[in-house]
Amino acid sequence: MKLMDIRDAVDPASFFETFYPRVYGFVAAATGAAHADVEDLVQETLLHAWRNRGQFLGGSSLLTWILAVARNRVRMRLRGSSREEDRLRARRALEAIDTELIPADVLETAELVRAVRTALEEIDAAYADLLVLRYFDGMSVRAIAEALGEGEKTVESRLHRAREAIRERLRRDERG
Repeated sequence: MKLMDIRDAVDPASFFETFYPRVYGFVAAATGAAHADVEDLVQETLLHAWRNRGQFLGGSSLLTWILAVARNRVRMRLRGSSREEDRLRARRALEAIDTELIPADVLETAELVRAVRTALEEIDAAYADLLVLRYFDGMSVRAIAEALGEGEKTVESRLHRAREAIRERLRRDERG
């Protein structure tokens, strides 16, 4: 949807249908929560985005804006628990992030999902969004570039900085 589409949209059902799968995947990966809890967060996210669609200024893609809403909802829901051990395990699992997608069996462990989620919450939101698109959603650099309206080299460069940011965040946790 373009800027005017979202502001002028009168059909919430098509809005929900369009964004539900991507938001569900993001929230499920970010929380490791049970299906019902993920459903609740996705509905909260999409309802908030729909109600506040007039605030979307077009500075990013609509999907990026909605995922930022989702990330904030997840943060509000999950704030406060200690994840030190999870962060250490996540660091080890993310060592190969340069060359491969995060394996599905690794993502199935709630501990690792929480550790990755925490690290993603604590780095720059734009970097976190890129890492989610690339490694959780499995989007190619080309597809990300097209979705964001950027060049592939720009996306590759930002992904490199995003990987460095998450590695540094995990290293800080490891050092205590």
